[in-house]
Amino acid sequence: MGRVSVGHKIINITSASSRGVAVTQLIATLCAFYALAMHVHSALWWLSLAVYFCTGCLGITVTFHRYLCHRSFKMKRSLEYLFSFFGALGGTGSALGWVALHRAHHQYSDQQLDPHSPVNGKFKIFFSQYNFSLNKWTVRDMIADPFHRYVHGYYYILLLIWASVWLAISFKLFLFVVAVPMALQIWISSISNCVNHMLGYRNFETADHSTNNAIVALLSWGEGWHNNHHKYPSNWSFQVKWWEFDISSFVIRLIRTGGSHKRA
Repeated sequence: MGRVSVGHKIINITSASSRGVAVTQLIATLCAFYALAMHVHSALWWLSLAVYFCTGCLGITVTFHRYLCHRSFKMKRSLEYLFSFFGALGGTGSALGWVALHRAHHQYSDQQLDPHSPVNGKFKIFFSQYNFSLNKWTVRDMIADPFHRYVHGYYYILLLIWASVWLAISFKLFLFVVAVPMALQIWISSISNCVNHMLGYRNFETADHSTNNAIVALLSWGEGWHNNHHKYPSNWSFQVKWWEFDISSFVIRLIRTGGSHKRA
């Protein structure tokens, strides 16, 4: 497991233990199936979609991935922290751990050390097997930030508090504010990790198996244009062809304070 020394403290920078993520995934999935069996007003499903937009688009895609991991644009620190908190509620780990994993994915894409490549087992990625060694310099630009260390160190406690608050208000709200959006995030992320390196078309020849998939792009706020991203990882817009709609790039246009999306 990757550990980093900060002063006299040593913290683990893997996003979360495999067991913890697997338990979160199982609970969220079972609750989501229970919600599907309920006869509820459609407004609750729209509520789940709105929360998934906050956790998946604003949190993980815009902030974890394109901002923190690739530093492809600049935005206000207040938005970085707010959206990072949203992303953490998605159930796929803290910003610190997520970035460490994704940078390893780019460094070893579709090789043995890639933490979530289908070449290492097409079904493993669905069960979050994230126990592997990380170079401590992987997240050297984030590790000194107390906010990201705090969220990482108390990740499951924060998830438990988040879930408990909504459960105390209403079991139905717990299902549609916490469980359903979390299940969507976890499973769409897992499917994306697999499909984006197996099925689709390629605009560019890259050293990996990355592909573009329109269905995944629609479900994951633009992350499905994965071959484009692997060709130009520092580009905050994954759109290359005019019809490759990337909703996250439109969000970034609204919030960025600097950073070019020119390909390099």
